[in-house]
Amino acid sequence: MIYEANEENITKAATLIRNGDVVAFPTETVYGLGANAFNAEAVQKIFTIKERPNFNPLIVHLTNVEQIESISSYKENDRLIKLLQKVQHFWPGPLSVILPRKENIPTVVTGGLDTVAIRIPSHPIARALINKCGYPIAAPSANKFTHISPTKAEHVEKSLGKDIFILDGGSTTVGLESTVITLVTNPPQLLRPGFVTFESLKLALGEIEHGAKTSDHPASPGMIKRHYAPNTPLYFLDKVDLNSIPKNSALISFGERELNDITKFSEVIYLSKNGNLEEVCANLFSSLYKLDNKGYEMILIDSCSEDGLGLAIMDRISRAAEN
Repeated sequence: MIYEANEENITKAATLIRNGDVVAFPTETVYGLGANAFNAEAVQKIFTIKERPNFNPLIVHLTNVEQIESISSYKENDRLIKLLQKVQHFWPGPLSVILPRKENIPTVVTGGLDTVAIRIPSHPIARALINKCGYPIAAPSANKFTHISPTKAEHVEKSLGKDIFILDGGSTTVGLESTVITLVTNPPQLLRPGFVTFESLKLALGEIEHGAKTSDHPASPGMIKRHYAPNTPLYFLDKVDLNSIPKNSALISFGERELNDITKFSEVIYLSKNGNLEEVCANLFSSLYKLDNKGYEMILIDSCSEDGLGLAIMDRISRAAEN
């Protein structure tokens, strides 16, 4: 069920997590489904509820940099200390960093890997929940595996049902899952693009490689071939013949269009009036939710260059459109 994210309900949610249950909560990126990161049985509930394969690692959420030492052995490596210092200014925020894990983090959290993904969210409700809980919270997105990521509490309930305790923080602001980088490799690698762009990471680190490839045994969330997908078939607009599309089709456009461009569609959603990519990020998943299950035979969507935020946007759409 959906609960207002007031102090009383945040306290209830923290108690549920301390008692080994799971809770859905907002972050600035998407809504997460969280459990005590030290409790393997509780974390396993996440995988069961989401129908997520156990080899796909989760991200552990903290509220400050000092807490990282409690779950990672990175301070044993001078190189990792220096690299982490270079990206700390992105926190709190939508960046997840992969570091060596300590043995107190169960392998169910890490997909059996010797590394752990760590994030310090900026959302006040997420931070309040972590602080009241008293434990790091392991959390992927709060939706069925490979389905559209939730940016509203209603999306969580639609995907996972009414048995989940859901803290309602309204619409998320970023709208895409966090950027994920690994500092364990030399040089560091970008494994999942996001709101913190490759260009800004390269500026901070000096050297970073693209490592965001599809994998059946991923080092990071978001590397499965088909992901973020609606039930309705999704295609890039520039990859289809508009003269042969079904009459009952919808369009998701990055910016406003001339009238003659949209007459072929039963419904058109504009993610931004002028193609602002931050607005495209914020509105992408909610627009997919809106159009999905409305009986359309096809959803078509714009594309953009893979510079800056475009890399994350195209990554999400490409995986969602993997039919």
